[in-house]
Amino acid sequence: MDLSLLIWLTATCSALILLYVLSAITPLWLHRRLLSEVAMALLVSALPFIISIDISVLGRSILVLLQLCLLLLAGRLLFGRLKDEFLRTSTKKNAMVAFVLLLLMLGWFSGVFSQMIAVATVLAVSLVVAVILLNQVIWTLKHYKLRTLQVHLRLKELPTVTLAIPARNETHALTECLKAAVASDYPKLEILVLDDCSQDETSALIRSFAHDGVRFIQGNQPTKGWLGKNQALQMLAEQASGEYVLFAGVDTNFSPQSITQLVTYALSSNVTMVSVLPQRRENVHPGTLLPGLRYFWQIALPITKRRVAVATQCWLIKTDAMQQLGGFAAIKNKIVPEGWFARRLFGGNMYRFIISNTGLGITTAKRWSSQNESALRFLYPTFKRQPLYIFIGSLLLTCIVLGPFLLVAWLPGISGLSVWWWGTLGVCCLYMLSYALVTVRTHPHTWLFTTLLFPLSVMQEMVLLVMSMLLYEFGEVNWKGRNVCYPVINSVKNNHS
Repeated sequence: MDLSLLIWLTATCSALILLYVLSAITPLWLHRRLLSEVAMALLVSALPFIISIDISVLGRSILVLLQLCLLLLAGRLLFGRLKDEFLRTSTKKNAMVAFVLLLLMLGWFSGVFSQMIAVATVLAVSLVVAVILLNQVIWTLKHYKLRTLQVHLRLKELPTVTLAIPARNETHALTECLKAAVASDYPKLEILVLDDCSQDETSALIRSFAHDGVRFIQGNQPTKGWLGKNQALQMLAEQASGEYVLFAGVDTNFSPQSITQLVTYALSSNVTMVSVLPQRRENVHPGTLLPGLRYFWQIALPITKRRVAVATQCWLIKTDAMQQLGGFAAIKNKIVPEGWFARRLFGGNMYRFIISNTGLGITTAKRWSSQNESALRFLYPTFKRQPLYIFIGSLLLTCIVLGPFLLVAWLPGISGLSVWWWGTLGVCCLYMLSYALVTVRTHPHTWLFTTLLFPLSVMQEMVLLVMSMLLYEFGEVNWKGRNVCYPVINSVKNNHS
């Protein structure tokens, strides 16, 4: 075995054993600051030896990233941002995952996996994943298709609806949103807009629509343990008088018939909750060309009781059902509160997820910076605040999803346009087809360009994934001017307990 590899492996394994033992034995946990410093020293001392290990540049890069991830795992024991119970469980779990990764890497370094075997494995796994994703996209789009409605309800059959819109520093989009809302043809509509302690002219703008029936609600600074948005939604729900509440973001616009069609769909489908993924109404700009992949994964990954597709920009729910589930007080620190309601209603077939179309007329316009801000807010909590999960997720995205696109460019220089190259190109086309089936519905004006830039969107997703982890662990995650780190940390602790 290469001497540099042996030294690196010895130091790294010693650090992992130390982290596992101190998280498993209570007396040692009491001295975690000192012991985590020792583990960090071992990991730092092993870093220089990676450079001289006789492996490929790709292999060295993976080892460096793993080492940095382990340093983060040890380093966060020094900062005390999480409670002991979660830290102990998380450290033990991550240490075990790291040992498994080390065993796989040893097999690679020892020559068990040759270069061509590695390429063939990546292609085989990528093909299986691409087929699964394509199949799931087709199933989801068919199952949650917004069918044409032939039902025409009489006025007395229509329930009362409250359109509830939280707004914070939203002067750039609020006027267009409220003009569209007051133009709705729904006859039993109440419109509530809450100003969530804005520092601009949002409050005055909301009040200017009072003559159109828009009711202004003054928000408060978030109570301890609450996320600001969740508290705003709770205040709106408390003021709502409708039998249904339709929560919508300021970036969401309705056509005159949208709310009538959405309520009719909910009634005819006999469901308690519907969330709608709006179509993008903008033409070419960074936000439409490089959108976040959040909703693509929601549509492309298998639907289960624990993981359902849900849209945050627009969702309708029965008021009494929301109250029976505990309202927002039950999820005051959840990043995606609507997802919590959806999961509980999905099991009883009382929830639907749909993608808007031209007939429904629900659209959105979101700046690229706002998209990235939202991604930073929810990505790390989605991975349960586990550093090694982020490492594995990034590695899988690189190898399984991005890998075939890289191989298409690399293989011609090695073997020309061989069977391998054509097979790799076929895998890429399957990924692009899955993405195109989604973007043609969500980005009707730019779907072709958006689809062609899929590899860049994957790269963007990986960067945001790592940034989300670093900001949650050592910095601040600001959303509309508020740091959401500590409420989300409490959410993780509560989920664990």
